[in-house]
Amino acid sequence: MNTSNKQIDEARKRFLLKYWKMTIVIAVSFVAAGIVGLFVFLTFVTNAIATGFVPVALGQWTVGYSITFALHLVFWEIVFVVSWIIPISGGIFYWYTKLPEEDKKEWKGRGKHGEGGAIGFLITVAWVIMLWLDGRWNLAFESWTFIDWIYSWLTAALWVFIIFGIPIIVLFTLLNV
Repeated sequence: MNTSNKQIDEARKRFLLKYWKMTIVIAVSFVAAGIVGLFVFLTFVTNAIATGFVPVALGQWTVGYSITFALHLVFWEIVFVVSWIIPISGGIFYWYTKLPEEDKKEWKGRGKHGEGGAIGFLITVAWVIMLWLDGRWNLAFESWTFIDWIYSWLTAALWVFIIFGIPIIVLFTLLNV
């Protein structure tokens, strides 16, 4: 890490410590949005199956079912998650615009751009390994239920976050103490 990156990191640390209350509000907002979004997703999946909105077996799904399901899911996510995240984001933006210019300068140019995709790839690899270990490698999707498919992906994501997330959090904590 070069000197300019160290200065940027130090500036961010000062910024976050100076505005620690707002940092907590923002972090809680992101965590709450994730939890509510996951809950809405799982509730919608369960209700869609229970009411016959979509077939239980994946082999019976069509493009029409997939598009209709996705559109309804997006609608409910907007109603229950985005509808309260937008005002919170507006409040955070308003707070940020009221900050002194020297604090804003410390935060500008943050983050790395053009990266990503690794988490999705790792979750996919974990999912394939899970299928192989469970003996579902040669099982046709037609015999899967939709809820089994959803929970298998969520389990794979959980394993990736446990295997990689805990060490990252520990390292981040140790390096920033």
